[in-house]
Amino acid sequence: MRDDAEVRVGKSEAQAPAEGEGSGGDIQVIARVVTLLECLEPDSPSLDTPTTAKALGVGRSTAHRYLVSLEKRGLLQRRDATTYELGPVLCRLGTLALSRLGILEAAWPVMRELSGEIENTVVLSVWGGRAPVIARVAPYSSRITTISVELGRSLPPDAAQTRIFAAYHKLGRGGGSPAAGHLRAVDDEELRSVGGVLTARQVYAGGGFKTIAAPIRTPDGAIVATLAVIGLAVFMPESDDDRVAEQLVAAIARIGVS
Repeated sequence: MRDDAEVRVGKSEAQAPAEGEGSGGDIQVIARVVTLLECLEPDSPSLDTPTTAKALGVGRSTAHRYLVSLEKRGLLQRRDATTYELGPVLCRLGTLALSRLGILEAAWPVMRELSGEIENTVVLSVWGGRAPVIARVAPYSSRITTISVELGRSLPPDAAQTRIFAAYHKLGRGGGSPAAGHLRAVDDEELRSVGGVLTARQVYAGGGFKTIAAPIRTPDGAIVATLAVIGLAVFMPESDDDRVAEQLVAAIARIGVS
């Protein structure tokens, strides 16, 4: 009898989840953190206590403790007194993950050359799951006034780079692009063809600065990234848009993509 009982107890203990594990074998706190971080999207890039409580199914005091703990570890950082956004640790890890893509190394010398040619900052963005993410920046810093571009930043739906991804997804050449529901609808008149390549233009902040973007594609036409010129509108007059777009397209042609 004792041997049978010991066997039964052993089986029961082997089947019981470890402390803090969910029914699927997940460690509960890790599963909750992932659930929380997945709430961060381009159109809602921050978290607050009510949103956290709803996402995790916990009370507000518990939700607040999660946010504070994530801030202490650098996964989040405070935007203001009540909201949090991606912290330095996640931005660094995201950049490291993006750096594994060969396109970043292939594009880098071309980006630096283009930045000097057009005297404005050049950025490369890749698809980050829900939106384009800035993966590399070649800054132009020879002026007193410059634009700061943050690595790892997700781009909004109306960004020129996002519109380029949307256009190629609509054409059925999106490669690893997401479902159309994550992308802003793009009308043909928003895009211009330069040498057979679609380009997009966007003016921000009441005309304060401008972006012109174009796709980086594989030989079979699938989009893998976007390259964009970003600068203060005063240094990117509308009369230069065609020239800048042509230089941008020519630079992309020099990037070897397999």
